[in-house]
Amino acid sequence: MLLVAGLATLAGRAAAQVEDHNYSPAAIQTGLRIYSNQCQLCHGPNGDGVAGVNLARQRFKRAHTDDDIRATISNGVSTAGMPSFRFQPEQLDGLVALIRSGFDTSGAPITLGNPARGRAIYEGKGGCPACHMPKGEGPFNAPSLAEVGSTLQPTAIQRYLLEPTKAMLPLDRPAVILMRDGRTLRGRRVNEDTDSVQLRDQGQTLRSIAKADIKSYELGKTSAMPSIAGKLTPAELADLMAYLLSLKG
Repeated sequence: MLLVAGLATLAGRAAAQVEDHNYSPAAIQTGLRIYSNQCQLCHGPNGDGVAGVNLARQRFKRAHTDDDIRATISNGVSTAGMPSFRFQPEQLDGLVALIRSGFDTSGAPITLGNPARGRAIYEGKGGCPACHMPKGEGPFNAPSLAEVGSTLQPTAIQRYLLEPTKAMLPLDRPAVILMRDGRTLRGRRVNEDTDSVQLRDQGQTLRSIAKADIKSYELGKTSAMPSIAGKLTPAELADLMAYLLSLKG
């Protein structure tokens, strides 16, 4: 009976970790006001003022679920010098919303689902490994996603999925380079400095090209990544978001 009870407790905790969460613009703004007044002095404006903790990047010492975050705020951490706070439920929800949004105050609502289901969507219906390399898989003709959960805010990831051209970073633009010897190179720009351009070409070869050897150089304005808008249900998008946010290197 004790084993069954223990397993039930673990199952309940696992379910809590993948519970769907919807963070509304109003909740994020509420959290920002409270954070600025009560939390910013120690945690800093970007949530990285405490060693080993980065709230915007979802890096915690103890918390895993939203309820863990609420409990930490409410109970404090005496060993770390963090006091307890008596906030109303809607205020706690606001702080969780701000943290889970990655401190993106644009107010874009985000829903997180089940990361295990999200991985199945990533590898199956989403077709993502055809281009991306999350953990060594894929041809790498698109950026690696091994640390995307640590490097991008949740709203930025969602924007990439739904509106990839609008979200495209300058270094990820497709490039067409006409060389002085007549060759045409196509691929994805991955770096550029004063003297050279680094390009991953269509054969997956990483090339460093001297600008002195380039006749013309054109960057595309449209992302090669297809939008998943209309291809996934809202629940599937929430699951995929949860999986991508779990990729932290």
